[in-house]
Amino acid sequence: MNFQDVLNAVTADCSGYAAAKKLGIYPQTFYKYGKGQILPSDEILDKMVEMTDLSAEQVYLAAYAERLSNPKAAAAFRHLAA
Repeated sequence: MNFQDVLNAVTADCSGYAAAKKLGIYPQTFYKYGKGQILPSDEILDKMVEMTDLSAEQVYLAAYAERLSNPKAAAAFRHLAA
């Protein structure tokens, strides 16, 4: 699982705009998450867990994989998030 899968789960029943409002962030911020320009804080990740059927482990591992510069470590995190 990658972080885009998490974002897809967050928007499964609403638009990106509505998801941003539920998360308490600007819609532009949510769209930047989708483009990989920025990554959410742990507080926002917790809210994403609450909005989806995903476990905290899946959300955090997928998000943290995006933060890693080591491709092998990132792949391992994504594998664990699956």
